[in-house]
Amino acid sequence: MQYTFGGTPADVLVDAAGNVIPDYPVIIRVAGTGQQVTALYELDGAPIGQLRSNPAGSDQPGAIRAFRVADVTEIEYEYNGASGQPVRWFQAAREVAQEALATAQAAIPSPAVDGSAGDALLLGENGAPVWGRLTSGTVAPWAALEAANGPRWIAHRGGALLAPENTIEAVRMSSALNADAVEIDVYKVADGGLFVMHDTTVDRTSNISGTTSQLTTPAALRGRIDAGVWFANSWPSDLRIPLFSDVLAEVGGTIPIIVHCNNSGSGAAAVEEIRRQELDGSVLIMAWNETELAAARAAGIPTLLLDTDGVLADKTYAQLLATGTRYLGVDYSQTSNATIQAAAAAGLRVMVYTVNRRAHFAALPKDGSVWAVISDDPWYVRGTGPMRTTSNYGAQTFYHGMVGMTDALDYRGFFQQAGSTSYFGLDASGTAMAFNGGYVSCLQGYVGPLPETFTVDFDYVLDVTDYATASLQFTLTVDDTQYDEDVTGTSARANGYNILVRSNGTIDVYKNTGGVATSIGTLATAAITPGTTQHLRVRLTATQIIVTRTNIAAPNVLTVTDSTYRTGLYPHLGVRDTKTRWANLAVTA
Repeated sequence: MQYTFGGTPADVLVDAAGNVIPDYPVIIRVAGTGQQVTALYELDGAPIGQLRSNPAGSDQPGAIRAFRVADVTEIEYEYNGASGQPVRWFQAAREVAQEALATAQAAIPSPAVDGSAGDALLLGENGAPVWGRLTSGTVAPWAALEAANGPRWIAHRGGALLAPENTIEAVRMSSALNADAVEIDVYKVADGGLFVMHDTTVDRTSNISGTTSQLTTPAALRGRIDAGVWFANSWPSDLRIPLFSDVLAEVGGTIPIIVHCNNSGSGAAAVEEIRRQELDGSVLIMAWNETELAAARAAGIPTLLLDTDGVLADKTYAQLLATGTRYLGVDYSQTSNATIQAAAAAGLRVMVYTVNRRAHFAALPKDGSVWAVISDDPWYVRGTGPMRTTSNYGAQTFYHGMVGMTDALDYRGFFQQAGSTSYFGLDASGTAMAFNGGYVSCLQGYVGPLPETFTVDFDYVLDVTDYATASLQFTLTVDDTQYDEDVTGTSARANGYNILVRSNGTIDVYKNTGGVATSIGTLATAAITPGTTQHLRVRLTATQIIVTRTNIAAPNVLTVTDSTYRTGLYPHLGVRDTKTRWANLAVTA
């Protein structure tokens, strides 16, 4: 395998005097999976150091000495113990005999700690040989993930709530935002290549059609991902359908990669490509059946078995571990905490999927039994992403915590730039959302949780209204659980408040408790002219909910006395049989 280090403050070369050699990334090539470094290379592939392997090191002239690198990787360098100098060194792909370096060696400082800290002779400034010390960047990505504190956070399908799933753009984003690891899906296609694609067909996400496994590598090159249709209208229609080799070439060696192998033969094909690119230490192979894990097990690559409820049907946890698989993937919504804890106690590393809401993560065990969390937006769920007090609609794409409803499938809204104003919108007018009764909403989690008392302001435009009582809705829920106004029951109507502004101007406020909505206030105001910009202010004090249409004359204020819910509220924007857009959402305490 090979991986890169250097060129960052954390991963640099230092000479024997402790001086940093800046901007000096190199490739480390490692033999097999044992993490024994065998060579150092420039990024263009030119060798800059030759490391020799010999199991019987000694201090005799011409013998080989082993140096430690960051207490992880063992280096064995051809070394003359008598003179304290290397016997040979490679530069620009040609071997330079010791005699040719005789004049240069006199000026080369010997290792500061006799090589024990991982010193090696490297190519320095202007081509002069220097002693370099390898740092933590030599730790393979998966080993680094193992050493990290739990739970680790995995970007599902590359981070599918923030970028189009399973695209190069998604994995670039996850790497740039420092996800602990990235998960992608692969399908083996008819000519043996590997598509990065989740579905059994390519129809949902691309401009081509057909069963994924029956397509070919040239089909991937011909086709394009039309993210503007299914992800967000602001994204282009010509993103590349990546091949697995593309993803490895893009981020391999820089971030741990979980490879979900989806069909017969994809596991072996993935392992073949991983080994071709020498990235054994960067990946984990994941599948629903052990057949697709076999090649990875044989190669010593980590493996994960997916099992929805975590209760294995045909073996015990101990028997799974005996096969060489140390990781178990479970659906958080189908697995009990007791099962997660039992699997972890047996020695398995448990990953839970696909956790997109903080409330769902909060319900998981916090005793270390959850080894990793797989999420479409891990930065939001873990609470470390940059939260805001204002909307970020100017980016014209989804931000952290913008999660849709289950019944809306992939639909979460659209973006529009009208002059200097940036809008986010939802469309349930006509038959667009007929499958959910004309209702859809989207969590605005990036401003949550809200303080106990606050004011929210936003502009809005009702572009299309199907009838006089059709509405836009501003919903406040306890925790960031889903709110679906079209479905009754506690699982869909979370506790909190729902504020409706209807096309005819009526403002209604409902309180939701235990899945039941109760009217607690109503006010008739001026009707809304479609296409005009309106403004709404919602203020929660300790005892009241005050809703104001600030841009119209009185009557324009509805005041409701209720103090039931104040802690941990999250806002949602929704529509019932309207096409509505919002701008300039802001929260003040």
